[in-house]
Amino acid sequence: MKKYLLLGLGCLLVLLVSAVANMPARIINWLPLPAQLTVEGASGTVWNGQAQSVAWQGQNFGQLQWKLSVWKLFTAKAEAQVRFGRGSDMGVIGRGVVGYKLSGPYVENLVASLPVNQLMPYLPPIPVPLDLDGQLELTVKSLNYAAPYCHDGEGTLVWNTQSLSSPMGELQVGPVVADINCKDSVIDVKGSQQSDQVSSGFSATLQSNKRYKTHAWFKPEPEFPQNLSSQLKWLKPNRSGQYEFDYDGRF
Repeated sequence: MKKYLLLGLGCLLVLLVSAVANMPARIINWLPLPAQLTVEGASGTVWNGQAQSVAWQGQNFGQLQWKLSVWKLFTAKAEAQVRFGRGSDMGVIGRGVVGYKLSGPYVENLVASLPVNQLMPYLPPIPVPLDLDGQLELTVKSLNYAAPYCHDGEGTLVWNTQSLSSPMGELQVGPVVADINCKDSVIDVKGSQQSDQVSSGFSATLQSNKRYKTHAWFKPEPEFPQNLSSQLKWLKPNRSGQYEFDYDGRF
């Protein structure tokens, strides 16, 4: 009798696991999602599926593909490999690991890119009109979320560009690389660039109350354009030949 009972429980367990594993992804349409979130075209299963369109507050972030890790469930984590962004309004595209554990959401080894001009509307006003192009590439090594920004995290931001243009002329700058660290919802960014025409560096801090403070400098190098050199007479460099700028405010 005991043998048949164990066999019956085993069969029931197999059926339950099979049912969950093959549960259609379109079950998302029946879940009580936030009003700001729209998911369309779900297919596949909850374990391995995709959605043709994911939008937040009317902003389309494109296609989303996911593959959940079964083994992570045994460590009290829900974790998935994801790809996203194909067909997004902002041109963002990326891939990585996202998950949820007892302490909250987290991200690991995520790589995302988007055109820099798509980010400009969300940045503080720039004192000098600039025409920016190129691609931004964000690598998040790890991020443990806690409101409003993070518990802890680190990553790198690379701006792949060759030049920037202003009414005063064009300047060859090359790639700009910045390291990003976040601790207790305080985000610190420190970066630099180097070319034959100019070198520069910058740092920025964003507090949890949305206040920011930045420091930046640039230094003309031997091939600095002559037409731009004439504009520097209105500025005063420091002892190292650097022109410094400081800004602070609130988003």
